[in-house]
Amino acid sequence: MLITALMLLIWFALMLRSGLAEYQYYQSVKILEPQIWQQLGSPKWLIIPIVFVSPKNEKLLKGIANETIQRRAQHHRRAGREFLVFVVLALILAIGYLNLA
Repeated sequence: MLITALMLLIWFALMLRSGLAEYQYYQSVKILEPQIWQQLGSPKWLIIPIVFVSPKNEKLLKGIANETIQRRAQHHRRAGREFLVFVVLALILAIGYLNLA
């Protein structure tokens, strides 16, 4: 029971961290590079993540020279990777435990 609660707490913390990093990245592009935000089509709500992963817009976003945006983009990618690694490890451990039980 304690392990389950700990795993859920870690999962929630990593998910929250990843979501905040994503939000900060999107907002930094919107505020610090409004002309690029306009070229992206001024996306709103649920469309924002889709716009940021399209191949055409990815080239546009990689061309941003603003250091703050680059730092936040890097933090966003790192937080997402860490969350994904945790989920994969949790699944591997759960499968291993269930095979042994």
